[in-house]
Amino acid sequence: MQRYLALLWDPLNLESVRTFQSFGLSSSTKPAGWVTACDASGMFVMHTGMRRGAAEAYPLPHGGGVVLGRIFDRRHGDYTSASQIVLDGAAAAGIIDSGGQHLVDRYWGTYFAIVHEATAAKYHVFRDPLGNMPGYHTHFKGVDIFFSHIDDCVRLLPIRYSVNRQFLARWLMFGNLTLEATGLEGVAPVPAGDRLTFSQGRMTRSVLWDPIAIASTRDLEQLDAAATALRAAVQDTVNAWASCYESITLRLSGGLDSSIVAGCLAHAASPARISYLNVCIDLGSSQEKVAMPGIDRRTTEKVRAIIGTGDERHFARLVAERWRTELIERQRELALDLTRIWDTAPTVSPNLYFTVMEMEDILLDLIKSRGTQAFFSGQAGDSVFQATVQPLPAMDQAYLHGLRPGLWEQILATSRLSKDSVWSVFGKTVHHGLLRRPYVSPFAISNLPTLVSAELTAGLSNQDFESEQSKRISRSSLPPGKKDHAKGLTWSAWYDFVFDSGRYTDHIDPLNAQPVWETALRIPTSTMLTGGISRGLARRAFADLLPAEIRKRQVKGTGSSFYQQIVKRNRALLREQLLEGLLVKEGYLDRGRLDACLGAPEPSLTVPAPILLSYLAAEAWLQKWTRIARTAATPHSLSLSAQ
Repeated sequence: MQRYLALLWDPLNLESVRTFQSFGLSSSTKPAGWVTACDASGMFVMHTGMRRGAAEAYPLPHGGGVVLGRIFDRRHGDYTSASQIVLDGAAAAGIIDSGGQHLVDRYWGTYFAIVHEATAAKYHVFRDPLGNMPGYHTHFKGVDIFFSHIDDCVRLLPIRYSVNRQFLARWLMFGNLTLEATGLEGVAPVPAGDRLTFSQGRMTRSVLWDPIAIASTRDLEQLDAAATALRAAVQDTVNAWASCYESITLRLSGGLDSSIVAGCLAHAASPARISYLNVCIDLGSSQEKVAMPGIDRRTTEKVRAIIGTGDERHFARLVAERWRTELIERQRELALDLTRIWDTAPTVSPNLYFTVMEMEDILLDLIKSRGTQAFFSGQAGDSVFQATVQPLPAMDQAYLHGLRPGLWEQILATSRLSKDSVWSVFGKTVHHGLLRRPYVSPFAISNLPTLVSAELTAGLSNQDFESEQSKRISRSSLPPGKKDHAKGLTWSAWYDFVFDSGRYTDHIDPLNAQPVWETALRIPTSTMLTGGISRGLARRAFADLLPAEIRKRQVKGTGSSFYQQIVKRNRALLREQLLEGLLVKEGYLDRGRLDACLGAPEPSLTVPAPILLSYLAAEAWLQKWTRIARTAATPHSLSLSAQ
């Protein structure tokens, strides 16, 4: 994964200039292995980890800024070969004059950009609209600092950080936070889809890519047209990314989404060598019912009905046989060494390394033994293809079209999807569709069981866990189902689950691409869930690429039972680290309730196993930043802190 560090300051402001100079960074003094991407008045950008084809620096001429990452031109056609893009002439002028809007409209990809509009004395900073490139921002005494990895800042800049107590408390309640903050005070994500503009010491924010406007078009209502458009968008993105590599390994679970990517890779014109990797969870006799404390009984039954085991080798083998592609099989073991959580590099927020630590070992082995240049996945498929058991299609149909013919048939289809009675769906259709009353998902974060202290959780609602983009979607006039669909954009970034393997190869999620989302958002919910089937349109659009068993399969493999076993096996470690740990000492976790939970025969019946394990991850993270703050060196005479 490409890493970068970018600094902006006002060259006319003496304090800003002195602060930048105190960092000791320039084209002549940059660290070994780093490359200068832009060195101009008031702007210095350097990067490392660039791999030809997949990660580049696209400079804008005459100090106009730089784009880091990988971009594709929408006019390139079928993307069957890697395109060489140079941002000069009219292209560069369009990007600069529009403050970056032209880049978002004409190109797509994974990138971080700084655009210098010299005539207006403005700097515009933004990421790709999906936020696939990590990007964070902090400010110190007139210098704005942007980076992809906080450990580079810790190593290269004499800045001290303090823990964001409010964020950490909310993260402990729900680890997939989309707040526009991090676990460190003064450090925030660069908002995906929005642009930050810096001018004369002020920062403003504006929308560059608006999913609400896209979803409001609804110009792909016809089933066949929608299926064709979705198929083309996914195939194009797979073609584009495949053209960048010579050796690709697809992480093939055997589920619908990764199987679709496998089929598209089989049809890509790229000469890349393709292999599949399946990492299964086989608990054997240890398989148990998934505990879902805090979720109502009816919803729990519906979710359990579509949860399968973590062993999907049978389905992965069907795909491998279909495309005559090598399948590498590995297995997750219950003998998980959770102390490895302490070995990870510093991150801006607690990380869920325990979910991927064995996967990382496998990926590093494949990089070394097979020369894999990129790992593809089916990540984001649930969101973009709309995997759900909520009664959304009928509500949206009534919301948009009222009492038109066909509504009753949609109610019947929605009843099949949601497993609710026809009359229950009818009532929700009237209430939330015809009458347009607000619809609240049954999966409410604020209702989840937690051991976080009552003082920190008092008064919190679901909105306290949403980003600004998610709140804009909630306030919009989109129908309930399309709001739910669009909010899938704001889920936790997939790069948060990439660790050491990201230093040596790329992780590509082709379904989480701007063209795919733009297509899917234009398709009404009733069409996305055609026939009352979760991801129904995707099943239809890619039917000829999928083995019949996978196309018809409604069950999803999960690791929930696996983590329940991990908690029981590691109860001693959890008690040792948590009961006397910093989370308890600093008032984040309620020690009494934590002790009772870990002392129970089945801790996961009180709090879900992944949440208990996330407490351990947060404890390791908090210990790490406490140690960094205690030992932080200040080689310059300044006493620095992010602010």
